Amino acid sequence: MIEFKKLMKNKLTYVSLFCLMLIVAGSVWTGVSEYNETHSLYKNLYHQYPDAITMLSPHQFWLGMSDSFFSSFYYFIFPLLIAIPIVDTIFKERTSGYTNFILTRKSRFSYYIKKFVCAFLFGFILFLVPLIFGIVLVNGLTGQWDYSSFSFTYEKLIKGTAVFPDNVFEGLKRDLFSNAMITSPYLYIFIYYIIGAFYAGMYMCFGLALSLFIKNRYLLLFTPLMLYLGIWVLCSLLGILYLDPYDFLDPRQSIQRLSYWPILIDFVLMFIISGIIYLSGVKKNSDLLS
Repeated sequence: MIEFKKLMKNKLTYVSLFCLMLIVAGSVWTGVSEYNETHSLYKNLYHQYPDAITMLSPHQFWLGMSDSFFSSFYYFIFPLLIAIPIVDTIFKERTSGYTNFILTRKSRFSYYIKKFVCAFLFGFILFLVPLIFGIVLVNGLTGQWDYSSFSFTYEKLIKGTAVFPDNVFEGLKRDLFSNAMITSPYLYIFIYYIIGAFYAGMYMCFGLALSLFIKNRYLLLFTPLMLYLGIWVLCSLLGILYLDPYDFLDPRQSIQRLSYWPILIDFVLMFIISGIIYLSGVKKNSDLLS
């Protein structure tokens, strides 16, 4: 709780949250406008096909589900924005001398494990809160909270019993978590948001671990983003984008060959690597921080 309170009192936490909320607000503004225009068009074009009209739903304009610039930008930049108040906490306390003071009052194990856990949890929360806020805004502005009619029609789409004027709606099928979409778009998107939040927490732990080696604070803030985009560049060059977090964290599922295992394996592998780097950094600095 002490670590959480320090982060909550940090002005940079609110700078980070404001930037994330601003991106969400942009996504909501463009999404709701597009939904209203498209809904009117669908009612005119597909008035004889109620299934087609039902398949256009406000949830498709939640952040992460739409094709807007802001939606893509959030998933591009979140490792950097979330890192601002988190990854340099040990760096600042070490350079200010606070670390030496606090280690006279608590064990090194307690100090470092709490920092690591707090970095993960705070990154998890900072990623998640703006996205939930975006759902509330879209639903409030469109006046729709119940998506059971969409889920019912989506199930008909999967079974091949829905009646559409053309096959344009085939693109709405999801390879992963399709049963969750049948249950509710809320369940589907929350699965993706939670997975993304786990990755956000892991990236913060990675940055925190490198703070025990990197002496430049501004470079340190970019380390989570460098890992995130570095893997994307590598996977792009190798033609294995289905193994890349930037692509499989996208709720739109815009690439092929997606599967569940890379989501789990990438997270576990990178989290273990972050932990190893962190423990190595703690050991390396034990003579300075004891």
